Amino acid sequence: MLHHNIRLLTGILVALMALPAQTLQESIIAADKAVPVVHQTIEGTWLSELRRATPSGFQPPIPSFLTFLRDGSFLASPADGTQSAVHGMWIRVGDRKFLATAFFFSFNESRALTTITKLRINYQLSPDGKNLTGTTEAVILDRNGRVLATTPGSTTTMLRLNPEIPADFQEFQRLP
Repeated sequence: MLHHNIRLLTGILVALMALPAQTLQESIIAADKAVPVVHQTIEGTWLSELRRATPSGFQPPIPSFLTFLRDGSFLASPADGTQSAVHGMWIRVGDRKFLATAFFFSFNESRALTTITKLRINYQLSPDGKNLTGTTEAVILDRNGRVLATTPGSTTTMLRLNPEIPADFQEFQRLP
């Protein structure tokens, strides 16, 4: 019996030696289940181009600057001149996927308030974290909050903006 147990133990040890050695750091992560942690935020400033959907196609693109803040809020400054700044909130809902809701006022040519718009937005961040694409549903409300129309199908493309070094940067660094 002792001889049998020794032979069994020896067989188990030989089998274990044939397995590739793994450290704790190599074996603790299940690669097939791991979600990457880089490029999982949209914080920062972006240049956006919104293409509003209409029944006859898309309107000309509207450029905007957007800044997504760490607390889940964001602000946008559209360049079309017919609306206020956009105020919104965002959350991460999956791997490089985000959901946002935003609001802005629209004005006529006399700058009188005409409508309030609520935006419901899906965002997808590129794998390198430099681009953001999205789809938008716009809910148009009158001044009293009554829904006038709901328009799905608008699209957004964005480019993440980065700090840049000015020409006099090296000289500035030498200053006391």
